[in-house]
Amino acid sequence: MGTIALENARAGQILAAPLEDARGRILLPRGARLSAAVIARLRGWGISRLSIEGDDQDAASSEKLLEDLEFRFAGLEEDALMMQIKAVARRHLASQ
Repeated sequence: MGTIALENARAGQILAAPLEDARGRILLPRGARLSAAVIARLRGWGISRLSIEGDDQDAASSEKLLEDLEFRFAGLEEDALMMQIKAVARRHLASQ
């Protein structure tokens, strides 16, 4: 578990602890997966720091995303356009 600044948060990271506002209300539960939209919403709510799960979880979720990518494009190997889209998606996932 590590605490990071919100500006360093990335989509796909998972909260290691419930995220509360200044009044103690739970905004997101432990285990919630961050998305770009959620990060933007947190910025609007004035949240500055998050507790996220460690790097092992990030590696596991990256592997899962790559597995899902392979599944979604299975059987489309003859379609050149779909293979180009898959390659772009793979590069994007690898850069995260």
